[in-house]
Amino acid sequence: MQHWLKAIGHAKGPLPDAWLEDGRLGALRRTGFPRRPRMEPGDRLVYYASVWRAVFAVVEVVAAPQHTRPGTRWPWTVDVEPLLAIPLLDRAPPVEAIGVPARSMSQQSHIRLEPGHYARAVEVIASIAA
Repeated sequence: MQHWLKAIGHAKGPLPDAWLEDGRLGALRRTGFPRRPRMEPGDRLVYYASVWRAVFAVVEVVAAPQHTRPGTRWPWTVDVEPLLAIPLLDRAPPVEAIGVPARSMSQQSHIRLEPGHYARAVEVIASIAA
């Protein structure tokens, strides 16, 4: 199993304040990539709200990457299952709280996390999501 920090959002503005839909992360069941990601089912992603520079969810990859949207900016998608989430982004901790500098994500859609960074992300997100 590998661990990844996955950027969500763009420079046009922050993510919506709340992601939960009827108590579930309906909007976060699939995530996109500009090129084929190297992740596999069982890998874990920590979601990073790029404009907010905060971490807010942990999801598990449940299917191999698929080339579902050819010709678009984000042609590759990965199905995921939410494990933990902070429902309001204004409560989400900065990415530095898990030991990763925000500058690590500049121009990247995702980066590999060390196991210690992933463990810290789960701890921090779980403490706020509870």
